[in-house]
Amino acid sequence: MKPGISGKIDHGNIYYTLIWSPLTKADKYEVTLRVPSVAGLFELYRMDKDKKLNLLAVTHAWYGGLRSEIRAAIDPDVTNDPVKKAELEDAELYYRYALSDSFPDILDVVWFLHTTYFPNDVRVENSGRYPRMYLNEKAPDKVYWLE
Repeated sequence: MKPGISGKIDHGNIYYTLIWSPLTKADKYEVTLRVPSVAGLFELYRMDKDKKLNLLAVTHAWYGGLRSEIRAAIDPDVTNDPVKKAELEDAELYYRYALSDSFPDILDVVWFLHTTYFPNDVRVENSGRYPRMYLNEKAPDKVYWLE
């Protein structure tokens, strides 16, 4: 499976398929070598002391590309926010991503994930192109946030 977003329109509604890359332990040097510098979306997780993954972020990468956005998201020295810095320092972080060259599709999928994961705190807008959106997630390691 190649990580990415695809969509099919049926009766004015969109049916997206989101294929994630494998969940990978975050290391800024490995990110530089392995993550493409193209547009897409990514999730960032933190492993807690009970070995449970906790979702920290789901967001898009456009101009800077996935490589630079993921590197910035995992590097505690990039932020001036003391809470975020403490959250990242010495943390066991993991990420996964999906590629897309369509900014409206990325916005729709990030919005869909936010409304599903954080229904009372949605901070993104969808593209406004479709009255209804549906999403089928696929992940090679079978990790899904809401399971």
